[in-house]
Amino acid sequence: MDKNFDRLTGRLKRNIYSSDKGTVRLATLQHDMLSGIKELSAGQPLQILDAGGGMGQIARWLAQMGHKIIMCDISAKMLQVAAEENQKAGLQDQIKIIHAPLQEIPVIMPDSKFNLILLHGVIEWMQTPPDAIKLLTPLLGADGAISLLYFNRNKLILKWGINGQTQKAMSGKPLNPRMLTPANPLSESDLYPVFSDCGLEAVSKAGIRIFYGFFTRMVQQQSACQNTIDLEKQYCHTEPFASLGEHTHFILRKSMA
Repeated sequence: MDKNFDRLTGRLKRNIYSSDKGTVRLATLQHDMLSGIKELSAGQPLQILDAGGGMGQIARWLAQMGHKIIMCDISAKMLQVAAEENQKAGLQDQIKIIHAPLQEIPVIMPDSKFNLILLHGVIEWMQTPPDAIKLLTPLLGADGAISLLYFNRNKLILKWGINGQTQKAMSGKPLNPRMLTPANPLSESDLYPVFSDCGLEAVSKAGIRIFYGFFTRMVQQQSACQNTIDLEKQYCHTEPFASLGEHTHFILRKSMA
């Protein structure tokens, strides 16, 4: 069964989105989106689908840039938080909220075409991750892009090995997944065949949160956090670092072949 975060909404808000690691993740992701999806800042409003948009942080950022967003999620509680924050920001008219699982999106909007589709932190929580990409690719416009962010299994295995958690590292998956650690982390080798099957080409790959949190030492000061963000931005596209992010961000476009 796909993960529903209704019971974990408060914990997500405290432990992820209000933390330094959430700040680093968001800043690096936004940097990569602006770098790799030039039409975001071209001055023309885009039609954007945020599939599994959660509390709407990225949706509000894009709405503030003048874009129109349809945001869907399976969690009613997360969408409630999103709606409240959208209202506070005066963005409720630019962000339409739909309470539905990802699998129902093509049924709800069968004739829709989007300039940009977001899949951020979604597929690793699904029972069959490739389904999300396969289901939503038909909704992508001819010149559109998919922004795909997922939890990186390779980084997880590396951290386990360095920390002496050899049993986990050898199995390649969590033995007892924590509530906020996906039971189904992915590597890019799992996804390249899916991209090919869907007629998609990976035009950009970035590591998100490569350095922050690698060891137990935490960034405490705002200046140190900003230094970490600068470091993340510098190396997010450079191998081997791009393959060692806590999350991997692909920008996908329809293949010209």
